[in-house]
Amino acid sequence: MRTVTATELRMKLGEILDAASAGERILIERDHKPLAYLVSVEEVETQMTMERQAKIEREIAALDRLVEFGKEMRKKYPDPDDGLTYVEWRRQEYERRDEKISRAAAGLPPLAEDSAARP
Repeated sequence: MRTVTATELRMKLGEILDAASAGERILIERDHKPLAYLVSVEEVETQMTMERQAKIEREIAALDRLVEFGKEMRKKYPDPDDGLTYVEWRRQEYERRDEKISRAAAGLPPLAEDSAARP
C-alpha cells in the first residue's frame, strides 16, 4: 500500500488516480495522520456486495429464529380447542370485559362465570 500526503496528492492527482484505478490502495495523510484511503471502484463495489450479502444472511437467520420461536410457542401454548378463531375469541373477551365494567358501574355483583377465568 502506498502512502501519500495531501500536498503530494494535489501535485500528482492524475498519476495517483491511475494507480488507484489499477487496483493499488493509497493512504492519504496530513501531518502524519491518516485521512482517507483511495481505492478502485471495483474494490469498493466488491466490498459493498459482500457486506450487503452478509446483511441479508443475518436478516434471514433472524427470521428463521423467529419462525422457530413461533413454533415453540405454539407447542407450549396451543390454541384452545373451543372452535373459535382468534378474532372471535378476542371479541368475546372484549364483550366479557365490557359486561364486567357495566355491572361494576351499576353496583351489581359479578356473574358466577367471572370467577372462573379462562386461560
